[in-house]
Amino acid sequence: MGRMPPDRKKERMAFDLSAYETVAERLQRALNDHPDLRLITEIVDIARDPATNRPLQYIVKASLYYGDLLKAVDYAEEMVGSSHINKTSALENASTSAAGRALSLAGYMGTDPNTKKPIRPTKQDMEKSERVTISAPVALPKITEQQHSEATMAIALADTSVTMDQLKSVYTQYALVKDIKVNGTTLLDVINKKKKELA
Repeated sequence: MGRMPPDRKKERMAFDLSAYETVAERLQRALNDHPDLRLITEIVDIARDPATNRPLQYIVKASLYYGDLLKAVDYAEEMVGSSHINKTSALENASTSAAGRALSLAGYMGTDPNTKKPIRPTKQDMEKSERVTISAPVALPKITEQQHSEATMAIALADTSVTMDQLKSVYTQYALVKDIKVNGTTLLDVINKKKKELA
């Protein structure tokens, strides 16, 4: 009863993990092109067992910068114990996956070894796809009170900026909260409007 049907076996063995690029290899390619690249990962949420307070799930955000310019942001989640590696390293795995996804968004996708054409998945993505069956959808990361406060402050600073340098400084300092809505507007909206006024 526990045996996998032959056609499903073939399906699972249809791709070769060794043909896929690791996140470390992808990052090295990006660093070769952009020595000022910065990749920042942060824990967005930890779901915990209410009885033991032990972590059950990690959600990690990766932000990729070229110098001070925010180039890409993406997220990844891992369930503790969902694979052999996630029994001890779920957080590290989520961080690596988020970094790989952000690199993809910045144009550093893997390449198919046969066709040399870009492909999005990394080796870590493909390993994850092997172990995932059907799971509940992951909720989008919640905006914290601190993020909301920072976005509110950033919008006020941008709105009162009188030079392009001030505006650029606000954007650089608060880029991570640029898309958070406060009273129906975002920092990015205010900056774009202000840029036209100051031009």
